[in-house]
Amino acid sequence: MEAIVIEPGPAAAQLRLRDIPDPAPGPDDLVVAVRASALNQADLRRAASHFAGSESRPGPSVGGLEMAGEVAAVGGNVRDFAVGDRVMAMTGGAWAQRVKVDYRLVLPVPAGLSWAQAAAVPVSFVTAHDALVSAVRLAPGESVLVRGAASAAGLAVIQVARVLGAGPVYGTTNSAAKIPALERLGCRGILSGDHGVAGVIRDLTGTGAEIVIDIVGAGAVQDNIEAAAVGGRIVCLGRLAGTEGRFNLDEFSRKRITMIGVTFRTRTFEERVAAVSLFAAEMLGSLSSGALQPVIDRTFSFREIEEAQSYMRDNHNFGKVVVEMASP
Repeated sequence: MEAIVIEPGPAAAQLRLRDIPDPAPGPDDLVVAVRASALNQADLRRAASHFAGSESRPGPSVGGLEMAGEVAAVGGNVRDFAVGDRVMAMTGGAWAQRVKVDYRLVLPVPAGLSWAQAAAVPVSFVTAHDALVSAVRLAPGESVLVRGAASAAGLAVIQVARVLGAGPVYGTTNSAAKIPALERLGCRGILSGDHGVAGVIRDLTGTGAEIVIDIVGAGAVQDNIEAAAVGGRIVCLGRLAGTEGRFNLDEFSRKRITMIGVTFRTRTFEERVAAVSLFAAEMLGSLSSGALQPVIDRTFSFREIEEAQSYMRDNHNFGKVVVEMASP
């Protein structure tokens, strides 16, 4: 089968189209014929394994972190899935015509979702749900500020927060052109730039946001603390602008802020299964009803992976960038 393989290069890792052996299912595995795979910021780093703490794959390092497709083969211990089922999953090695994944990490694709939409669900929506439910335990009516709201992760957080009954949801973007699209999702758009977001949030809420979901990182840290209410919770979900930031410990302490880091890179297999299972129980119905709608910016063909990454790296997209696969 064909796959996009990550190989060392003289200056940086390179993506190469290679022919590699088809995977065979183990007892707990599905082999999925991949129809589409969405890109993520982590893909731009071209690391050999994103889920280093809980996923090890022998053989070539195939890129990609999420996919949707049809079940082509099942292991002997597999329950609830059969050949021909439409499925989606957060899994390494997704940029291939076929991928092997443990069935406990797999979600059924709700009727009505296209392959591109299904491929855009696992990383952004499972992570958004995990951040809001498991990390900060969002209560109905609580206000939420999403920093980097126009990113794919931000769009998922906005929608999941609304489904979970959040109060006002606010979202920042550095593009005025993206604000109307944010507001169509039920989010009050705020233009980030030279002025501080914190002042705008305090004017709008009077007390600050009870929950801040930060996808920006770097220089947003202090502004997040200033924008948060006393007793507020901040989730460090992304690092689009960088990995380091300075903040005032006195203000952090005065407000009794809780700051939580969220990633799937260091989770055990059991922890990943738990997150996927909880999402399935609480959110698949909202995907079926259309209350949650994956936002697709643009699709590329499997062989246009370099162009797709360049497009995403240049921050052109509003929503997910998806590559459509050529099935064997």
